[in-house]
Amino acid sequence: MLKLLNDICNFVFPPYCSICGEALEREKVVCNWCFGKIHFVTNKACRICGKPIKSGNICKTCKKNPPDFDFIIGCGNYVPPLSNIIRFYKYNYRTSLLKRLACILYSAYQTRGDVKRIKLVTWVPMRRAELRERGYNQSRQLADKFARLSGLRSVSLLRKARNIPSQTKLSNEGRLTNVLGAYEMDYGALDKVSEYIDNGVIIVDDVLTTGATLRECATALKEAGIPRVVGLVLAISP
Repeated sequence: MLKLLNDICNFVFPPYCSICGEALEREKVVCNWCFGKIHFVTNKACRICGKPIKSGNICKTCKKNPPDFDFIIGCGNYVPPLSNIIRFYKYNYRTSLLKRLACILYSAYQTRGDVKRIKLVTWVPMRRAELRERGYNQSRQLADKFARLSGLRSVSLLRKARNIPSQTKLSNEGRLTNVLGAYEMDYGALDKVSEYIDNGVIIVDDVLTTGATLRECATALKEAGIPRVVGLVLAISP
């Protein structure tokens, strides 16, 4: 019955792409043309944080203050249309985008033979109050779907130890200090997957801006004895 009502609504009020306004097939939010216009990360990027660089292999920030993560795999640049797509998914509960975004993660992962020994996937956690307010953790959904595509094990290894102000309007330095000590290890969860940790962990997030959040998460994971931490993100901010 619900399917019939949905089909009738789509016929009477056909859906349109949230970005370009073109007519869509049912249950879609963004058209194939807009997905095809995503600017993917080029080779001119820091081999640790994935940020764009003009020359060399490692950016000045990673040289001056090396992160605890080993490196970041970034899929695309955080510019339209990918930035719009992520915002629709993240803030407007557009979960119909989840499969396509997870496929983008999987495609980037497939190009990297240096992570194939890793068997565990985790994500950037949220506090319970944040989770109640939004209704879902977008990073966990991405991690779970990516893990199913790649045949890896998805497990919650981190907890958010304290509330922090939003990172959105903070400076780069402010972002780094804002998240200090914000994440901690769930050792009970770690014990359940102890046979896998020697190969490392992939940690999934949606966007890397300064890398402050993934730095803190990686620190907690490394302090717990996980030897290798690789970040996997949909987009990297220029």
